[in-house]
Amino acid sequence: MTGFSPTTVSLVLNGRSQRFNISQETQDLIRSVAKQHNYYPNLHARGLRSRTTNIVGLTVPTLYNPFFGEMAETFESLARSSKKLPLITVTHYDPQEERETIHYFLSQKVECVFTANLTALDEISQLCSRAGIRQILLDSQESGKPTVTTDNVEAARVLTRNLLSAVAAAGRRGRVYFVGGMPSHAITMQRLAGFKAALRESGAPFGEAQFLRTEFDAEAAYRELRALLRSSAEVAGIFLNAVPALEGLVRLYPEAPHRCRQTPCAVFDYHPFMSLLADLRLLIVRQSPRQMMNRAYELFASPKPGQDRVHFTPYELLLPPGMSALPSRRGRESL
Repeated sequence: MTGFSPTTVSLVLNGRSQRFNISQETQDLIRSVAKQHNYYPNLHARGLRSRTTNIVGLTVPTLYNPFFGEMAETFESLARSSKKLPLITVTHYDPQEERETIHYFLSQKVECVFTANLTALDEISQLCSRAGIRQILLDSQESGKPTVTTDNVEAARVLTRNLLSAVAAAGRRGRVYFVGGMPSHAITMQRLAGFKAALRESGAPFGEAQFLRTEFDAEAAYRELRALLRSSAEVAGIFLNAVPALEGLVRLYPEAPHRCRQTPCAVFDYHPFMSLLADLRLLIVRQSPRQMMNRAYELFASPKPGQDRVHFTPYELLLPPGMSALPSRRGRESL
């Protein structure tokens, strides 16, 4: 239709015309004819020819949490801009769903699997290694694979230290409680480790009753918080592990507004609507899922030696008006 060879047409439609000095006039003609006839390259045929599928996969545990929603949006945009087909699957913190998703990705011959916040990390990593498929971990504990995450232990320690400062300033008595997450969830255990470390530094006690275990579910968090605040326990402060735990507190607020207002709360997660919760004195760790995903995709697109390690992305500590952050005690903090 254009009078040019299949090679020239292919170079133009694949975005490689500049490298071969194809004139702008020729490029415009080829693209114009392709548009007139609604021509789109066949990705599967292209994959057979180049022996690559141009497919990349991402697993996230949920999309209810805006953190993973923004991560998935960033992944989709990065994949499309690099001419890749993105597959995104939600696994609900379920090891079986994680396994099934990875088997599906492997059946599609994906070039790389991006896995966020896995519960069956070792098994999934072994599956990818045996299949010879690249894997990059996000929001994860350390492993032998490239990993991009927040320093969850240190960030939780910093958040808890400032929570304890807010508790002291408010004259609160009693214990500080950690709400949300499961013992089988590695990231929860990292944050709980930072929580405990801050308590030890201050001389405050920790007992297992201070860890209120829940799935990442607002209704479950609501039930645990309601039982806690209705009990005889003296609650000095609350550490809320992720947005669903905060949502549980918001659901409880109409039933116990006075106690909710009185109790300083720290949230390891962020949602823009938090700024509207003026009656609650919230201390917040805000991570950057966009920056995390950008860094992970960079590791995929531009592989270099020595990348199989942990890459920490910065976090922010957001405090209520009038409260200043405690000075740093370690050099790893990124505030």
